[in-house]
Amino acid sequence: MIRHIFCDLDGTLYNNGISDEDIKAIEEIEKEGVIFHVATGRVFKQAYNMLNEKIKLNGYFICENGSFIFDKYKNLIFKEPIDDYLVRKIISRFESDLAYLYLKYNGDIILSGGEEVFSNYTKDYILDEEMFKKENFDNLVGNVGIVSNNMDELKRLEYYYKNEFSEVCDIYLSGPYTLNIVPNHVSKRHGIEHICEKYNINLNEVATMGDSPNDICMLKDIKYSFAMDKSNKDVKESASYIVNSVRDGIEKIKKINRTK
Repeated sequence: MIRHIFCDLDGTLYNNGISDEDIKAIEEIEKEGVIFHVATGRVFKQAYNMLNEKIKLNGYFICENGSFIFDKYKNLIFKEPIDDYLVRKIISRFESDLAYLYLKYNGDIILSGGEEVFSNYTKDYILDEEMFKKENFDNLVGNVGIVSNNMDELKRLEYYYKNEFSEVCDIYLSGPYTLNIVPNHVSKRHGIEHICEKYNINLNEVATMGDSPNDICMLKDIKYSFAMDKSNKDVKESASYIVNSVRDGIEKIKKINRTK
């Protein structure tokens, strides 16, 4: 029986807002005892505010692709930031006239430039070029990212960083404008596994939902995994089910639970 749902935000639950249909479906499934959690690349305050205006969740917030986990009371229960030495090394190797770096640092997004492009993702950021010259980040960086409206440049940088850091980092395109660089022991999947281990939850009691490459880790090899129909081929092939929306996924989960 499925007792927990871990759901991505952008492109899955959040599409220029959260639909009334998805909200109703979440409320109904939680009334049946299924707990709804969020697993997102966003920093906690963004994820919390995006949901809190619409719905109160009983689950956890896995944020910054697994670097930080918060409970519904805003308490930090787990953190695994990037080591300062590695952050400094990633920054020092960056060279581009068509892209900009950003850091998810201490709950904020710090941008070195490219704000007109990054605004497609969020307007909640701090523009601070000096931050990227620091030697010490107090081990508070959850993700390092690159933003550009030039996909060829993002792919070039993806290839370069994979060649340089693939042994210690996962590097992937997380959207049409962004490239993410995270330690390879940090992911949404590891965040889910941490919660499952802490609270004695079997992975066969878990359903996951996502739409992007950074969701593959939490879709692949999960018995009840759901990819959005608009996802690319790699994401769809990683999931057990293809659905049009979170509501559609929840309807399938209800049917699965009725057979158990």
